[in-house]
Amino acid sequence: MTVLLVDDQISILSGLMSGLDWDALGITSVRTAGNAIQAREILEKERIDVLLCDIEMPGENGLSLLRWARRQGMDFVCIFLTSHADFMYAKEAIKLNCFDYILQPARYEDIQSTVAKAIQRVKKEHAEKELEQYGTLAKLHTPGLLQNLFSDWAAGKTLSISALRDVLRRLGKEVTPATDCFSIWGHILRWHTLPWPAQEWNFALNNIVTEVYEEKHYGILSFTIDSTSMGWLIYAPNGRFTDPDTVLEPLSRAYPIISGHMHCDIAFYCSPAVPLNQLNTLSEGLLQAKRDNVLQTSGIFSTGTADSQPHFARYADNLQIRRWENLLAEGDGHTVCEEVYHFFDDAIKKKQVNHRFLHIFWVQFQQIILNALNTPGRELQKILPLLERGENARSLPEMREVVKETTHYFQSEEGSCGNEKNAVERAKIYLENHIDQPLSAADVAAALFMNADYLSRLFKNECGITLKEYILKIKMESARNLLQTTALPVSVIASKLGYDNFSYFSQAYRRVMGVSPTDERKD
Repeated sequence: MTVLLVDDQISILSGLMSGLDWDALGITSVRTAGNAIQAREILEKERIDVLLCDIEMPGENGLSLLRWARRQGMDFVCIFLTSHADFMYAKEAIKLNCFDYILQPARYEDIQSTVAKAIQRVKKEHAEKELEQYGTLAKLHTPGLLQNLFSDWAAGKTLSISALRDVLRRLGKEVTPATDCFSIWGHILRWHTLPWPAQEWNFALNNIVTEVYEEKHYGILSFTIDSTSMGWLIYAPNGRFTDPDTVLEPLSRAYPIISGHMHCDIAFYCSPAVPLNQLNTLSEGLLQAKRDNVLQTSGIFSTGTADSQPHFARYADNLQIRRWENLLAEGDGHTVCEEVYHFFDDAIKKKQVNHRFLHIFWVQFQQIILNALNTPGRELQKILPLLERGENARSLPEMREVVKETTHYFQSEEGSCGNEKNAVERAKIYLENHIDQPLSAADVAAALFMNADYLSRLFKNECGITLKEYILKIKMESARNLLQTTALPVSVIASKLGYDNFSYFSQAYRRVMGVSPTDERKD
């Protein structure tokens, strides 16, 4: 097994050569390069198993070197060394399938431990490749070839219709390019018991779906998509579906049987019916439907309909972003978590949650985290695994968990309670200083860089009334004070408290105080 060390500092290369026990690691050859150009020359000539590389080097940096190597199809395991905790470096390294990211200075024992784990990864990948080669012959028989065709298609690749027809012909099934067909993808979301082994749930699910469609004399083929999903191609043996609107009726009948028998929540994504030669137009819609079910909702979903189109994804506004940054920096991760959850819930109500929503949110939130990490005592290295999980989150429950754990990292003991009380007090002071303005709850929240609904809930908890009710209360109390202690006309008092409409002011006063402003003054 061969390791390549790349660093522009000779002292670091020498230290790594002498500081690590290469024999104990099972390394037979250690190569070194002082820059990316030398590293490229070695990589082009020799098989390298592990690359230990500095990121910051004169000329071409380590990220650029790895990017080039990946384009050449080189599959070595890469470990980066860097003296800067730069989030963008970490993000790019993750995208390039970097195994680990070590912040210098690091102890040789820690580096050796990471290299040992990388070697285990190499051995595992070698073993998997050998199994793959042994399995190639098995894939040449017809069912295996059919699985290969549909696995590629389900991943978004173009399926050869002529190859599919040839495989079906070998199975004794004749279809033409014009034969009507559609596809169903089933995705297991959650188990209510211990998860079934893949072979068992594949067998049970396929049996039920196949049975209900064969009862109706449909042609049906099954294929595995991934560890939690399988699919079916359903076609009309006589060429045409007599009633395309009823093709999902067998699945609707089977659905309660499946969820009850298998004790799981499952989502089925169903394409429209098309001629076989248009089959390649369906996979993108099915993939998108599966990706967009970030709420992990069970049921039967039709793709390609108006209802299946995602709504515009929602952005967190600048006020929210600035507030979350400040709260994390102040150690109040609890409040940020609560407000983010409220942001999610609001987006769910407005039907704005889909795959793009998750992506946009994470782009914004990871920038908030990066900015908050500038405060003393915070280390990027400690939350790097969480950032990677956020990057890979495919459902809202996953993203909620990442937000919860990330904000917990920023939480200090004095953070949450103090900030909640401070927020209410700051709002009260702001209202006292701006009582002459026509303020709404949203205006006050915006001035404090807060979410209006959240601030209103804080007021409800602290004062027993909402922020809107509190604004009305203090304005009417000020009005009563002016009515009782001055001779100012009622219309002037209304104007001093931000009311342009005298009639509206009088109604509000009567509602709160039980008497009209005029009667108040008479008393």
